[in-house]
Amino acid sequence: MSEKELHSGGCSCGAVRYETHGKPTRVAVCHCRYCQTRTGSAFGMNVYFEDSQIQITSGELKDYSFLNNAKRQFRNRFCPNC
Repeated sequence: MSEKELHSGGCSCGAVRYETHGKPTRVAVCHCRYCQTRTGSAFGMNVYFEDSQIQITSGELKDYSFLNNAKRQFRNRFCPNC
């Protein structure tokens, strides 16, 4: 993958669209209880980027913050429609 790598995506209903620029800072598979609940599976796939690498091209996101079982702070951003 090159530093100029560009990916685009969005939410299920199409209201929010985004682009990422460059390589992710981290890619992980997690099997914590939160990821199991979030995905309805035995694990969750996670791709992390710096805020500066992400551009919301349409729509607005809603934030939800929580502490996981290990007392780590998480912030999720998601489409409020879907």
